[in-house]
Amino acid sequence: MDLPGVGAARAIKVAETFKSWDALLDASPDARKAVARVEVEAVGKPSFAELREGMHLIGWFDKAYPMALRRIKNPPAVLWVRGAIPDPARRLAIVGSRATTEWGRSTASYVAAGAAAHQICVVSGLALGIDIAAHRAAIGAGGATIAVLGSGVDVPSPKEHLADAKRILDEGGALVSEQPPGMPPSPRSLVARNRIQSGLSAATVVIQCAPKSGTLSTAKFAVEQGRILAVPIPSDEAERASETNAGSLSLTREAGGEAVALRGHDDVVSLLLRLVEE
Repeated sequence: MDLPGVGAARAIKVAETFKSWDALLDASPDARKAVARVEVEAVGKPSFAELREGMHLIGWFDKAYPMALRRIKNPPAVLWVRGAIPDPARRLAIVGSRATTEWGRSTASYVAAGAAAHQICVVSGLALGIDIAAHRAAIGAGGATIAVLGSGVDVPSPKEHLADAKRILDEGGALVSEQPPGMPPSPRSLVARNRIQSGLSAATVVIQCAPKSGTLSTAKFAVEQGRILAVPIPSDEAERASETNAGSLSLTREAGGEAVALRGHDDVVSLLLRLVEE
């Protein structure tokens, strides 16, 4: 349900109370306020004719609402979607910094292409650096990919990747956001979308990030959600010592974190096979 002025958690409470749009619209203002705790101006669910750019709205009780998101803390009440969330349901989030090295970009591409080869959908955020490398590699390998946005799905960000967003849709993938159409990204919405990236995915691979990177919030969400967290380890000593990798390497179990270390091809394949078999 999409209720102006009502947050996701309260909107889900409203949905669970009224069960349907018709019941919500028929309820008295006092009944709606008693559940939402604020004045609610209930508006009808948008018709497909009202939605631009092939968008559709998936609400909490819609069959299309991803089961994986129902089990996370603070799930989105609604998802705006362009395209179609691909089948199969096996998904791998590949995330990392906007500021990358050649090793980071090539590793993101390698893992994404491997996921595509195993028919695992790649989830990322369309951002510069690691994200876009993962999307492009997944598509290049004939796989499906989902971009989870901090903006409305009709205004993908950054603008440099508008052609990539179109290609994701053309190749059978999806743009997904809890932000309404027309909404630009904000620091808050970009962090919030990270819980959706990890929540949609059975595992999250943090390729590369510095100690203060926002990517670390995705890793935190993955652990909280009980998802697999993994981090590739550079073989090059200078790369391992780089500040660009200091945040991601701090997540490994050897460094006191909870991430599985991926030390080479065999470890990556093992992770992908684990997702296929689950």
